[in-house]
Amino acid sequence: MTTITPEEALKSKKNFEEFMADYYPPIVTSTLASYPKADGQTVVSICDLTQKMETMVSLLNEIESLNLNKAPFIVWYVTSEKEELVTAAKALNHFAIKGIKIFIFKAFLNGDKMGFECLLKPDLNDKKSYTRNENTPAKIFQKEYWEKYFEICDELQSEMQVNPKPQHFQYLPMGKRGVQIMQTVNTKLGYVATEIFINNDQTIFEKLSEHKVEIEEELGFLEWQPIEGKKSSRIRKTLGVDILKEENIERAVKLQIQTAEDFKKVFSKYLV
Repeated sequence: MTTITPEEALKSKKNFEEFMADYYPPIVTSTLASYPKADGQTVVSICDLTQKMETMVSLLNEIESLNLNKAPFIVWYVTSEKEELVTAAKALNHFAIKGIKIFIFKAFLNGDKMGFECLLKPDLNDKKSYTRNENTPAKIFQKEYWEKYFEICDELQSEMQVNPKPQHFQYLPMGKRGVQIMQTVNTKLGYVATEIFINNDQTIFEKLSEHKVEIEEELGFLEWQPIEGKKSSRIRKTLGVDILKEENIERAVKLQIQTAEDFKKVFSKYLV
């Protein structure tokens, strides 16, 4: 798989889309996590070099046909924004069509790396209180768990890094548009899991299912979960570690990091 550099990513829309399929900026994770009920929220992204309304219209038409249980977060990556389109997206957020939330992030070169700034995010001010209590036992545990994950991942020099937040999930790039690795921690039942989350493309799940035997020969038993009536699906491995026991946390983190690395290596063979 050819690696696209940040400089090359800005030369064409195709390059930009491929680059973003393999990278989920920390600023996006932290921005979306501050919104109510963000845990488990469907996130769809679109990419433009020069921002175009046709791109958004096409996505909205696609979303309309998905019959989602709840409205998604839309992340619109651009390198050259148009003021009138940012204003239009702001209006869509204000009137909250079906609860959809639109975020716009501008990409730019920062030395030899890609930088991002948030141009638009939905207004959190509402008559309802959207203040999330991050001092609950579950949220405190989640934040401490991801902080430990961050620390161990750094020690192991693994690319499966996360942004520690009090939430039950973390997205990691897979290198394929619409496909992500998701690390989850279940504080209620005391387990962690690693999964492949496929967003809005059932054909990818079907293609991977054709290689179920080969994939499970390398990764062991997996839960194959097509979401009935939707295009999204997931393939999960629940890791047999009781994280409610403090002495198991480090082992759970290391196992989760290793599993994510194994997932990326094995599934990448069939995502060409």
